[in-house]
Amino acid sequence: MALSIPDVWEEWKRLTRFLESSKIAFERELNIWSSLQVPDLGTARITTLNGSSRFTATVDEHVGTLQDEDLLYFIVLTYSYSLCECYARVKLGLGEGDRLPGGIEGWGGQLLSQTGRVWSEVLGGRAGIIEVAVARNFIAHGSRTISQSTIDRFQSAGEPCPWGLGDSVGISYELVEEYRRRLKSLMRLSSQ
Repeated sequence: MALSIPDVWEEWKRLTRFLESSKIAFERELNIWSSLQVPDLGTARITTLNGSSRFTATVDEHVGTLQDEDLLYFIVLTYSYSLCECYARVKLGLGEGDRLPGGIEGWGGQLLSQTGRVWSEVLGGRAGIIEVAVARNFIAHGSRTISQSTIDRFQSAGEPCPWGLGDSVGISYELVEEYRRRLKSLMRLSSQ
């Protein structure tokens, strides 16, 4: 069953707490391992059991994983985008299994027109929202390199592409927060 609009906002808050609490937990865990007097972090092992499954990693691998925060940001951006899609389905009267029309630039435009709003009022504008969608698509589909089809998507919408052909798409805390602000801006403007 699809989420209601209030449920979407509750999930958004929950996801924000998850992001911030995860950053705190990662930092604390890194501080713990940095303060220990372990002679060789490359050979010291950490093991955890989960039912009949066992996971083992060296401390170096564990610390490296904690330092690789972009995976956390990928997860948060993907779910944020999904919540925005859920919001759009409800606002546009579509069922949970119905496809949203035309990418975020299409269905986002429909959301805005329902409330008499325009893209220039959305944080980052239409180009900024397309950038969010492209970053999310790269994450969801396991690619990180800008292709001609990415540039064409921006050009067909009459918007400049923020990347060049062959550029790598990465994500940071600041960027995931910016992308989430843009999505939130679109949702808020289409609810007024």
